[in-house]
Amino acid sequence: MPKFYTFFKWLILLASYLFLAYKLVTFNQYRELAAQWNQISFYQVAWLVGVFALLPLNLFLEAIKWKKLTSVVQKISYKSAFKAVLSGIFTGFFTPNRVGELVGRIMFLSSQHRKAGVTLSIMNSITQNLTMALWGIPATILFFTTTPQNLSLNLQLYLIILLVCLLILGLIYLFLPTLSHQIKKSRFSSQISPFTDCILGFKTNNLLQIMLVSWLRYIVFCTQFFFMLQFFSIDLSVWHAVIAIPTTYLFVTFTPSFAFSEVAIRSSYSVLVIGIFSANVVGIALAGVCIWAVNFIIPMLVGSVVMVGKKDN
Repeated sequence: MPKFYTFFKWLILLASYLFLAYKLVTFNQYRELAAQWNQISFYQVAWLVGVFALLPLNLFLEAIKWKKLTSVVQKISYKSAFKAVLSGIFTGFFTPNRVGELVGRIMFLSSQHRKAGVTLSIMNSITQNLTMALWGIPATILFFTTTPQNLSLNLQLYLIILLVCLLILGLIYLFLPTLSHQIKKSRFSSQISPFTDCILGFKTNNLLQIMLVSWLRYIVFCTQFFFMLQFFSIDLSVWHAVIAIPTTYLFVTFTPSFAFSEVAIRSSYSVLVIGIFSANVVGIALAGVCIWAVNFIIPMLVGSVVMVGKKDN
């Protein structure tokens, strides 16, 4: 097992850096980025400083959430939780919608708790997706009803499906302990219990606290995006930002993608949505690329170092 773990983490490391190098080589907006940078004033740099200043808070809130989730099976320090988050960002690089994050996270749990860690990681994803939908759906409806856009039948269907999924996910999340009790009584209990017994340790107030942390983190990375848009001189009022940024994140979150290809999707949706309020299409696209680089590439690079230095338990 230790040999396989060593091989696995070095394989992921090599592949991650190769993909990152590919993205850097094939990025075709360096000229526009340089032109935008030459026009940046000292005042605008303050917005960029704000983006970077909020990055540790963004990651720390995610670490707090992971620590709260794992506390039902294993007490871990904030330091370990922070490392687990960084490693998860690294291992999620190749997987659709970052589902591979759980691999990096559970490596910081004891081996006997890793099956429970899979379930806890899924719960973590549920809370973030619920948050995205809870704030994104109303913002999207406002966006298409207050701007000169026609809400097409396909988009209406998309929003209805998301709303139904939101309700289902919300109910599943709040009733997870009850579902776990029912699973424990079933004939499949012996096979499933190692994954589901951890849920029994949660109470409704614990689940709501974890959801609150997700909301706070959501506010942080939406604020980061707003700051990045201001850095690139995008004339966007706070009200328009409240509508457009959650709408953009909603579309990005619920569009199947790999993390390494998300930058193109994020830029496209940013231009599509935020472009309604600003004609600076180049600046909007670059803001989408740069916020992705700050919030994902930087933690991924740090996470790769953390993961390589991690010894299997």
